Amino acid sequence: MPTHRDRLELVRVVSHATNSPEWERGRAKGDQGERMVRSSDGIEDGAPVTSRFKSSLPDKGNGVVTVLWQLVLCVFLAAGSVPAADPEIESVHWGYDGRVVVPAFNPLTLVVHNPAGSDLSGSLELQRLRGGYWTVGLPIRQPVFVSPGQRRPVRFYPYAIGQLDDWRLTWIDSEGNRRVLETAELKPRVGAPTTVLLETPGRLTNRGGRLPTLDETWFPPVSTATDGLAGVVLDHVPRWDLPRRRSFLQWLERGGTVHLLETRSGEDVVFGGDLKILNGNNAVVRHGTGRVIRQPFGVADIPDGFSIGKKPGKQAGIDTLSMGNEFEPVAAIDDAALFSALRSMTRPHRNWPLIYVMCLVYMGLLFPGGFLFGQGGRDFRAVLALLGGTVVFFSVVFFLVGRRDDISTFVIRTATVAHHRTDGDLDYRQWVEAAANRGGNYRFTHHGRGRLYSTAQNFEKVAGTIEHGPTAALTVDLPPYSSSTFLVRGRLPRSSVEMRLVDFQATGNQLQAMSVSLGNGFSGRIRRAAVLAGDRFYSLVQRDGLLQLNRQGG
Repeated sequence: MPTHRDRLELVRVVSHATNSPEWERGRAKGDQGERMVRSSDGIEDGAPVTSRFKSSLPDKGNGVVTVLWQLVLCVFLAAGSVPAADPEIESVHWGYDGRVVVPAFNPLTLVVHNPAGSDLSGSLELQRLRGGYWTVGLPIRQPVFVSPGQRRPVRFYPYAIGQLDDWRLTWIDSEGNRRVLETAELKPRVGAPTTVLLETPGRLTNRGGRLPTLDETWFPPVSTATDGLAGVVLDHVPRWDLPRRRSFLQWLERGGTVHLLETRSGEDVVFGGDLKILNGNNAVVRHGTGRVIRQPFGVADIPDGFSIGKKPGKQAGIDTLSMGNEFEPVAAIDDAALFSALRSMTRPHRNWPLIYVMCLVYMGLLFPGGFLFGQGGRDFRAVLALLGGTVVFFSVVFFLVGRRDDISTFVIRTATVAHHRTDGDLDYRQWVEAAANRGGNYRFTHHGRGRLYSTAQNFEKVAGTIEHGPTAALTVDLPPYSSSTFLVRGRLPRSSVEMRLVDFQATGNQLQAMSVSLGNGFSGRIRRAAVLAGDRFYSLVQRDGLLQLNRQGG
């Protein structure tokens, strides 16, 4: 990260008589020519800056010269140093309409202003709070650089859990100094997925009316943070870079809805490049499980019946295509319950009754056993030897009985839900439990794009940090014989398991028949398989190279 700091250079000045007896005597008297400089002018805090010199002035004037020299030095320090810039948070924008969807990763956009005359360089840290005070989970850290007098958006992707979520924002400058930024808008409101009107950057007026608007440059470059977006309204071609175009198309393929309105001149919007799949002559164009709907009006003529829900086509005069069944959407997975199940798999198995009995015997041998043994005039050395031998013996026994030989030095257990996408990608959500016998800092990272990490809990503080971006990772400090849990969301490009639905029959919300062909992505032997339809699991068996519904398994 480039920085611009005015630094003061202190040059060591050595006379021709550095090896003279006078110089040696000066060193013996406490190095009167050595001083420690601590300042914020670019010199590293705590670094000794040494200047040894031999004065050519008479000794009787050394006091006055020293005072004058210090005054000159202070003037140079004051002139050469520039006060560190403090950031100003001008706006806080949660999600897409000021609200978050739970439980999910949601974008948080902060507009940071640098009011000072020097570069602003450091990091912003977002920390989850419980009860408005107690820190829980892991903080998310983002690097920040803003030129003098400029503004720039800084984006976080926190995992929202519920109504009790609260957050704290901390500024960390390049010297490592921390300062909490007072921002009242960091407590989010919970809402449902919304439809927004994308606007060009810098527009001063709101054209959306009752439709919430979003700066098109704020569209997230990762599709894994678009769970809170139900639909997008467009009347122009957005100027996006490749990551945002790819994220937009992935969101659309996952089930998003795009409403294309007429331009101000009454013409249809025509897309090119990656977005040309939005073009079409039909009123409704399918892309994966998403829809592109062309509306016969512009932004200024949006009718009152226009819906901003998940299925706006019904109120817009266009019928919604049916998927051919009446299954209800799958309920959200309970993160806490899944983490608890993973922890139980690595919980050590110990013989607790034997350990309790040994504890009682150990305490009985120390007292009153040691006291009774010492009666009768026995040599005190024999008593001390008995007590010492007892402590050593039971220490070895407790170590052998209580050690964790049932697990390896480091164990990772995961539960993964992966969605096969039409472009060959796997959109996955993974719950991870990492247990270690040896303590230390562990850094976890995954393959794929758009990786987002979170501890997904609001009751336990964890030491470490979370990084988002191209080098997204989670770093955690694990104590010895402990474990940590976290959630990761990502997308694996071109990792298709090549599944193809061969047969599907359903009556109402009951699955009657189903057959799925498997490609090379699956292993030859599947221990257990099931399909979740609505709120019910159906057992599958591998037969004739297909996964078929097991009518006997229920």
